[in-house]
Amino acid sequence: MILLIDVTWLHLTNRSVRWTGIEYVCKAVGALICSVVVLRAVRRIPRYERITAKLRYAEVSDTAAWFSLLLCFMSSASILSYLCVSINAPLVDNSLVRFDRALGFDWPGVYLWVKSHSQVQQILALAYESGFWQLLAIPAILGISGCHEDLSEFFVLLMLSAILLLIISTPFPATSAFVYFKVADPNTASTVSDFAILRDGTMRIFDLRNMQGLVSIPSFHTMLAVLFTYSLRRIRLLFGLAIVINTTMIVSTPTQGGHYLFDVIAGLLLSVLIIQALRVANRQRTVVPPTKFREAIECVTREQFKPTEK
Repeated sequence: MILLIDVTWLHLTNRSVRWTGIEYVCKAVGALICSVVVLRAVRRIPRYERITAKLRYAEVSDTAAWFSLLLCFMSSASILSYLCVSINAPLVDNSLVRFDRALGFDWPGVYLWVKSHSQVQQILALAYESGFWQLLAIPAILGISGCHEDLSEFFVLLMLSAILLLIISTPFPATSAFVYFKVADPNTASTVSDFAILRDGTMRIFDLRNMQGLVSIPSFHTMLAVLFTYSLRRIRLLFGLAIVINTTMIVSTPTQGGHYLFDVIAGLLLSVLIIQALRVANRQRTVVPPTKFREAIECVTREQFKPTEK
């Protein structure tokens, strides 16, 4: 559905995606699918059953299949995020700054304090950058360890988060705290340089190999931090480490990602809401529908009180 929206929107607005980026994604997806086919074919050969079971061919092939889906989804969602920015809706930066100040959060002061403490800066930078590596490592860990339900739940939560992120951010766009407060340090305002040229219509060609995270509200890094921690809740050895790393990543989001405090709060609330909604949906799936329950009771009653033949 997202890909269909992308193709239609690109065609109607005379925009395009650079072919080299599409080719790169297709090759990666093709390699993953080929590995899935080969692993599943080898696993079904009787003489190799013991070896493939020990090497977890089934789990590895399932994980590779999920990764191919992840790559397709993130590519199409990235294109859609750029198209949503091009709508050029009114910016809400002033409102976000007023909200932060009402809570006593001074973004420039916090940024300068972190910058003046090099060790704090390095720790927060590593925590923020860990989001990408966790996005690869966590589904791999869940898949290879055989946590099939947790793995599928991880991807469902990830996709729901990304979709709701675009739904909310499109009518309420914000540049970035880096841009608003005119921060010129390396890897700050330059990381959202596509935002302005998308809004003024200058950027007409997208490159999947160089896509930027242009969504400010809510913070996707914050949502990922909650999702990563929740997904590892059943693996005790990693759950405590995930809490530490992802709590630090949430703390790093304002200064390392150029987010307002409101973005972080919105990301926390939305991620908790999505997780709770999925939990409720899963519980309802396991409950027997009332009509089926009544039919079962009536069937048992008829069998129990049916007259016996002489």
